[in-house]
Amino acid sequence: MRSPPSKIPALSNSISQLIPRIIQGAHIGFLAKRQLTHTQLFVLVAIHSQGQPSMRTLSNNLKVSMPTMSGVIERLVKAGYAIRSKHPRDRRQVLVELTPRGERMVAEFQRMISERWQEVLKALDSPKIKVFGQIVEELKKSLEKDSHREKA
Repeated sequence: MRSPPSKIPALSNSISQLIPRIIQGAHIGFLAKRQLTHTQLFVLVAIHSQGQPSMRTLSNNLKVSMPTMSGVIERLVKAGYAIRSKHPRDRRQVLVELTPRGERMVAEFQRMISERWQEVLKALDSPKIKVFGQIVEELKKSLEKDSHREKA
């Protein structure tokens, strides 16, 4: 059973207000300790989720210019978080992937966010946790389907 469309805008607004509160404060120390900018972390997470995207794909997906993306990637490469390579069939395309250090960085960020969610979820009782878990799993599946359609 799907939510009534009239309730979706209010719920999505509540979620949009919740997410910044979830990560508020936690990510600032995380970034400062690792000498990363918000943009660099965002790009690392995007590379992680997309596998080995081209610079053009990253630029388009993150809605930034190619020169801006090139600068961000250059700094990530110099810091040892990412590597660039030529596309095997189209030498004009530059592919980007995470190094083991970049993968560790994303894993640390995900772990930090997970710990923050654990703190927040303590406010819910066991039955609500169960329902929320089911909802999150359903949303993950939906997003994975969307992701597969985008790649096709």
